[in-house]
Amino acid sequence: MEENKDFFAETENNRTSAETNNDAAETPAKVKGTTNVIAGEDGPTAVFTADSTPAKKKTIQTPIIIAGVIVLAFIAAFFVFTSFFNSSIVGTWVLVEDSNGATYDEAGDGVTYYTLDKDGNITVSVGTITQKSTYTTTSENGTDYVNSTNVFSGSYAISGNIFTGRTFKLTVDGVENPYIFKSATVKKPELKVPDTFEKSDKLTGNWNIPSYDITYTFNADGTFIADMYGSITYEGVYTYDNEKITITYYADSETTIDIPYAFDGNDTLVMNGMGYYRMNDDGSLVATPDQA
Repeated sequence: MEENKDFFAETENNRTSAETNNDAAETPAKVKGTTNVIAGEDGPTAVFTADSTPAKKKTIQTPIIIAGVIVLAFIAAFFVFTSFFNSSIVGTWVLVEDSNGATYDEAGDGVTYYTLDKDGNITVSVGTITQKSTYTTTSENGTDYVNSTNVFSGSYAISGNIFTGRTFKLTVDGVENPYIFKSATVKKPELKVPDTFEKSDKLTGNWNIPSYDITYTFNADGTFIADMYGSITYEGVYTYDNEKITITYYADSETTIDIPYAFDGNDTLVMNGMGYYRMNDDGSLVATPDQA
């Protein structure tokens, strides 16, 4: 029986020694340190000593987090400013009350929109007609002024916010009461192309009359654009037969006009007795007036 005890004890010592060696072999993969082999009564034993100096932690995440917080704070500050403290005239406005106290329905037909961008351009829109112009702003003694030669000029003040709506009050010299505008989004009336429309390869394209700087574009889908003088644009739909082109656009109501037309060769379109010349995609004429 004593012999069996010695056998089990020796087996246990061998097992423990093997586990120790395995642990020591595995440990360096996880923890930095030093492994020493010590000769003992039961054979060599591996002893692992961990380094007392902790591994240096990575700190790259800290500046990333700080940068993220700064960006979020900037975005939040910008949102608050543009929401509650934005006094810029840039935006789209609709007249709701004139200097005589007359009010206008923002949802009615023939609403006129005034869109001012940050580059000094102003677009006046009514229905599917737009007129482009420019404007400037100045400030004098704490008063802001806007000037657009053919649209409006005077001192102005902006109030409100994006949640309750912004207000643009325009005071014109010599006029007792101000004009009141509200912030808005341009809404264009929808004009439908007839289901029976079929494109004309001969009519489709851009046509220009140089002497008046007017260009008509008849698209293959039944829509058209008339650009006049580079500043006024009509958009709408059209149909045609052998004698006339019928255009439909929207001003303060839907308007339809018949234009008598004929072709003089392939590159000249005569409308209302005036010759329009086919244009290339780059805006040049396919043929000059004396060649068409």
